[in-house]
Amino acid sequence: MDNYTLSAIAQATIINRSYNELCNYVQSEIAKILKHSGGPDTLAYEYRIKRLTALLERTNKRMQRLYGVNLGDTTGFLKRIIPEAYYHTIFDIAQGTGVQPMFSAVNPRLIDKIINEDWSGQNYSKRIWSNTNALADQIRVVLTEAAMSGESIYKTSRKLSEAFNTAAYNSQRLIRTETTYACNQAEMLSYKELDIDRYEFVATLDTRTSTICQKLDGKIFETKDAKAGTNLPAMHPNCRSTTIAYFEDGMPDIRIAKDKDGKNIKVPASMTYDEWYDKYIKPTEGEKSPQKPPKAQPGKSVPVEIPAPQGADSGYTDVKIPKRGK
Repeated sequence: MDNYTLSAIAQATIINRSYNELCNYVQSEIAKILKHSGGPDTLAYEYRIKRLTALLERTNKRMQRLYGVNLGDTTGFLKRIIPEAYYHTIFDIAQGTGVQPMFSAVNPRLIDKIINEDWSGQNYSKRIWSNTNALADQIRVVLTEAAMSGESIYKTSRKLSEAFNTAAYNSQRLIRTETTYACNQAEMLSYKELDIDRYEFVATLDTRTSTICQKLDGKIFETKDAKAGTNLPAMHPNCRSTTIAYFEDGMPDIRIAKDKDGKNIKVPASMTYDEWYDKYIKPTEGEKSPQKPPKAQPGKSVPVEIPAPQGADSGYTDVKIPKRGK
């Protein structure tokens, strides 16, 4: 799941370039308009309003293209990562059991079903559309207020940056959450293909894990009863939990966890989240240990995770772009 998460962040970084390009364009164009000062009864004011109307029309067209790029790139990414998760899970099970199983190729129709499922109230394409519309509305508010009031270029630029940063964060969180959902759905497909009746919920043993995933860690569920958001990841936005196939005999002896300094350690596979916390974190919970960024592989840059804007919450509801008063 760490690898899938890094892939999702890298994908979001690619998409966010389109956000940055549009933000730079809008900031540049509104700066040209705001250079023409004057009150409501002046020709300069009338000129600003005409230029503003034209800019809003051009921006709206660019927003539509942005939605298309975002949707297309996200769809392609999910369609690539679902088969990878499916086959990798089968490979892991074959390695663990020492038995080479017979299995079918992943069905393209099942891939489409996974990525189009309204598993959290809306599927990813509707959420991208909602995020794009929210950004377009806020751009319209900021530009209109700037042109009518003649506020400073600096202040308008700052408002636009805040709006685009919020949209970029929502975009990254969406891709990460949908990646966790899609990969775990692929795991369920592999379990059913191999007639594995039960699976174990596996949370990440570090201090960033949510309360809901802490409580589910180590619990066993029937494969036929798996349901995203209930007993199968993704349980919440930015969820990093996963599953492993459950066997009465032959389960792993160890699992990987993080110590108080964020370094990988090996712990008994039977250790639950609460047991790990009590042993490794609680005795030193007064200490602060900054998390280290992932190391870049040779020739590759590390994707940058966008920090949550102020006001972000743990629910799936997208972070709202604050409305600006006149």
